[in-house]
Amino acid sequence: MSKTTLLQRLKAETRPHHERAESAVRLMEPGLTLEHYRHHLEALYGFFAPLEASLASLLTGLMPELRVDERWKLPLLLKDLRALGHDAASLARLPRATQLPPLPGLPEALGCFYVLEGSTLGGQLILRHLQRHFAGTPAGDFAFFSAYGEAVGPMWRAFGEAVNRASEAQASESFDARVIQGARDTFDAFEHWLRQESAEFTTYP
Repeated sequence: MSKTTLLQRLKAETRPHHERAESAVRLMEPGLTLEHYRHHLEALYGFFAPLEASLASLLTGLMPELRVDERWKLPLLLKDLRALGHDAASLARLPRATQLPPLPGLPEALGCFYVLEGSTLGGQLILRHLQRHFAGTPAGDFAFFSAYGEAVGPMWRAFGEAVNRASEAQASESFDARVIQGARDTFDAFEHWLRQESAEFTTYP
């Protein structure tokens, strides 16, 4: 019987947190407007900007196989927001999340990155919906949800392999538990931030 990998454990042991966070993403609503879409991107920017800065200080140089410099999403969010009318001054005024997941070390950072990379994989369904929903509308190129293009699958597999190798190298239940807790904390922080920022858009047409 094969041993359960850390990636498999992450999926199983964070499922309730994942489902709650996913329920806060309302981009599949039939009444979605361009204003709602822009506001959601603004909320994402407010979360990713400080979080990616924290992750960069923990991961850059530590695990080159992760290719973290190819995985940052903030430049894609900036591209989308500028296409929707933002400039440097208006971006600087956007609120930033202050209740971020605690990232005391590499295990928690890996758990956090699992959430961000998984959202890229899951974002393919949202991308197709947005392309249909806003067909003929000047909504931009959906750069954030188009991350990695045709390489989405290979990038996810490479990430999973790196996480599993790190777990095997550590051979420590404590390490794995910290990775899983980092993912749970990230899902929870993401859900809290999105619900806080989307409170003014509780009713869609």
